[in-house]
Amino acid sequence: MGSYLITETIKLQMQKSLQLLQEVAKRVTGLTLTEKPAIDIWQYAEPAHEEPNPYKRNILQWRRLISSVKDPLETFPGEPVDLIGFVQQTTSLEQFILARHVIRCCLADTVPLGLPVYTPHAATFTPNSWLRVQGNFAVQNIQAKPTLVIIPKKIKSISQPKKRYINGVF
Repeated sequence: MGSYLITETIKLQMQKSLQLLQEVAKRVTGLTLTEKPAIDIWQYAEPAHEEPNPYKRNILQWRRLISSVKDPLETFPGEPVDLIGFVQQTTSLEQFILARHVIRCCLADTVPLGLPVYTPHAATFTPNSWLRVQGNFAVQNIQAKPTLVIIPKKIKSISQPKKRYINGVF
């Protein structure tokens, strides 16, 4: 019963704080704040929750998974991928980065995040063009260092998706 009272007390304090902030904002801006956000982030960004199906994972989900294991070079070769993203060229003629912008806080605070795609045709793809890449992870030596890359079986040019961002906040 004690923790319930504490929780309810905290809720009441938070509600009072919110009301105070809304009142201050109204006095400063002349506008009434509502609980509805001005921009619906879900209209522009896909979620990045844990996804068990490798064919449905986005770039951020893969990066989180790759970072979570001790030896990704042993764990992921052969894993299938089906990703969309835009092209970021590298100095290599046989590699580009398939990237997405990840929202860290808000739309103004996005950062590109990507995975390397290894193909002899890498230089033929236009920077910032959108692609769908289907293939498998493998290990390739990039600048004399073993690196986890995507070996594509199929690369298709696509239009920029409606949800071009990944929501890295939630």
